[in-house]
Amino acid sequence: MKKKFLNIIVIIFSIILAFIIISPFILSPFEEPANRFFKVDYKSSKEKVIVISWAGCPIGASLSWPLYFTLEKYGNVTYYNWHSDPKDSFASTPGLIFKNYTSSRLSANFIYLYNETLTGNFKNQSITGNLVNYGLSELKELLSPQLYNIAKKYTTQEWISGGYFQTSADSVSPHHINTIIIITGSNGTYLLNGQLYSPAKIASYSDNQLLNNGMNISYIQNACKQINNAVQKA
Repeated sequence: MKKKFLNIIVIIFSIILAFIIISPFILSPFEEPANRFFKVDYKSSKEKVIVISWAGCPIGASLSWPLYFTLEKYGNVTYYNWHSDPKDSFASTPGLIFKNYTSSRLSANFIYLYNETLTGNFKNQSITGNLVNYGLSELKELLSPQLYNIAKKYTTQEWISGGYFQTSADSVSPHHINTIIIITGSNGTYLLNGQLYSPAKIASYSDNQLLNNGMNISYIQNACKQINNAVQKA
């Protein structure tokens, strides 16, 4: 009886282990891509880059460098230096907070929903209700209905790749609207949900090193190519 009981435990454990191993392949067709640009169903009359992030986001900080170099190719961006949440797992990642953008080709919209520590909005004012609902209410005010629906769908409705039955907003703690980039134009719209390289890769660099030599760093170069490809396709 004891041996039979142990065999049952081994079988159950094996089934669970097998499910864990194969579940990413089973879930893949039902999940939306992470960490790369993918096309979504929308076209805009004007080329536009929409950055949705928050002040303390290390992914937003890491993406700010290839975004800066790409946007500068087409116009002029104003910004100030910043660092991500000092208590985050990728603490104090160097980054840029974008303010305005002027270009004859592209327009850009920079939306920062929360403060550095996710304890208030970008202006450090208290938030009524949960962070996800607050973020959606802000996006609804700041984006066109079509772009709002895209942001809402891919952060709060669709499962994110690797999230195991979770949306990207629910896969982070505390739950909040995470960093995404939407690039849209007359040929289509491309969305990035996630990082293009780990924030840990730039942790040892100073702001000035990244500003002056960022384009000589291979993973920033590659991220620039991916962002620029999305601009060209859109």
